[in-house]
Amino acid sequence: MNGSSNTTDASTTPTTTTTPAWMPYVEEASKNGSPSTLTSKLCTNCTCDADTGTFDCTMKEIGPNTYSPEAWQSLNGTGFVAKRLLLVSAGLKHVTSFPPMNVTLLDLSHNEIVTIAPSCFYNLTELEILDLSHNLLTTEALTPEIFEGHYSPTTYKPLEKLRVLRLGANQLHSLNADLFENMPALQELSLELNTFKVIDHQSEVAIAGIAGLVSLDLSYMELEAIPKYLLHTPRGLRYLNLTGNLLTEIPEALIYAVGLQWLSLDENPIPSIVLGNEFPPLKNLTYLSLSYMTELKMIGRGAFRGLESLEEIHITNNPHLSYLHGQAFVRNDTDNPDRYDWPPVKRFYMHNNNISYLDAQLLVQWDSMEVVDIRVNPWACDCSNRWLLLTLLPIIERTTPAILNNIECSSPKQMAGQSMIDLEHKHFHMRCPDAAGNNPSNDGALLMGLLIGVLIAIPFTAAIWCVYRRGCFGLFGRSSPAAYSRAFYSRTTLNEEF
Repeated sequence: MNGSSNTTDASTTPTTTTTPAWMPYVEEASKNGSPSTLTSKLCTNCTCDADTGTFDCTMKEIGPNTYSPEAWQSLNGTGFVAKRLLLVSAGLKHVTSFPPMNVTLLDLSHNEIVTIAPSCFYNLTELEILDLSHNLLTTEALTPEIFEGHYSPTTYKPLEKLRVLRLGANQLHSLNADLFENMPALQELSLELNTFKVIDHQSEVAIAGIAGLVSLDLSYMELEAIPKYLLHTPRGLRYLNLTGNLLTEIPEALIYAVGLQWLSLDENPIPSIVLGNEFPPLKNLTYLSLSYMTELKMIGRGAFRGLESLEEIHITNNPHLSYLHGQAFVRNDTDNPDRYDWPPVKRFYMHNNNISYLDAQLLVQWDSMEVVDIRVNPWACDCSNRWLLLTLLPIIERTTPAILNNIECSSPKQMAGQSMIDLEHKHFHMRCPDAAGNNPSNDGALLMGLLIGVLIAIPFTAAIWCVYRRGCFGLFGRSSPAAYSRAFYSRTTLNEEF
């Protein structure tokens, strides 16, 4: 009895179950009469793409705070595996901690974020890309604790997979020296549109300490100089954007960027690039842009001689650039100093400057280039640029005929506005001004005009002489009818009258 009673009691003991904390954030949903399934309410307000694992809340007003951990867990609880979280322009001001998720990309850009909770991302162990750009983060608010990974007295795990961090367009003026200590895999850092003005010592320590840095964006930060040793440690740096700063010379710090492949100095007030302010030896640099530089007037001898691998260069939209030295690219061969070498440039963009002459020896492999763009420059159509018509324009016409327009003569005056490609088609022979500054191309017209003048002057002079001598039967006189009748009358002599 007792044993039976015990068995009965055990079988009838109720089993207690705990309701998951995320259950209030789910709802039942069905489609076309199919059995209902649980769906996260987050997917009702935002978009959940199961195929790509994308949770997209772009332009959805979700309030000042990110969703609670329980709300995020409702995604996993309903079978949606989020890999990409897009919370762009969602009205966020504060970012709270995320629960364990398999997220690789987290985009929090274009919000009004002022604070981020400490250890906010430590559960996102798969996170590779974090975008915090276009927010209101200050130097004081952006602390190293935000990026802490899992930590215990015996185990320390930082954000091991974070490769890309975008901090552009915030309110940063400096960086905590230890800001990136929890990001050992960081390769790409963007700080553009933060008005640093000066990269102070602690910011230099922070950036220089990123050993694996590959891409660095320092554009539009109002920088007047780059610290000399900023690029000393990240030896693998390949991309550097210095566009839109206040640099007046080629940064000396570039000498340490030995692995650099891509460089932009657009929109900097550098007045000239000459010996003493030339580019240092950057043997791996293949792309260089020097455009929209309103103060640039001169590129002198040897300016690019250290760029022996250069393949694409943009020197465009520089309104005062009027001088490009014919030996700007050439260098002495390292093995044979008596020989000259040029970089293997394939794409040469030089449109919309103030350049009148282009040296044929500036680059010697013109016939093997993919793009040569020399539009919208005030070209001088004389013998110094004769090679443009004979050699360069046919190459441009063969490779990129779409950019033949707007290559026009600006001087001499009688040729201003003429299309150079039309002159090339007509096999026009450009000549140089003589010692007096006159253009011999007009000599033929002048001689022809002189000859015509002489031919006209001869009969005209004879006619005047004829009138003067009245030897043309009075044709040009103003005689009366009586005088006309007497023209055929011969007066008799006195003897004949008798």
